[in-house]
Amino acid sequence: MNKQSFEKIILNLQLVHKKSRELYELGVDLMQYDENYEFVIDELFKATFNEEQRGWIDWFLYEREGMYGIINQAHKIVGKKKVEICYDIDSLWETVQEYSA
Repeated sequence: MNKQSFEKIILNLQLVHKKSRELYELGVDLMQYDENYEFVIDELFKATFNEEQRGWIDWFLYEREGMYGIINQAHKIVGKKKVEICYDIDSLWETVQEYSA
């Protein structure tokens, strides 16, 4: 997969989850409807990315933004310096590429 396709997929997944969350807040629960799409997406990701890569993608999509809009951070140690990773799609792509086997 190239970076352009990856970015389109991540942006669209973010949009879908945002819309689903907004509808849920209005009292419309699409969980059972979305479940089949989530299964397909997960299977395609399994065919494309290894477990470590999927872990970072999942973190970025589902855990980076915490309750009340608080943005969680992820870091790695480079030399003696703590460097933030996965703070935007470009840095997510870089992290995913680092874990390709």
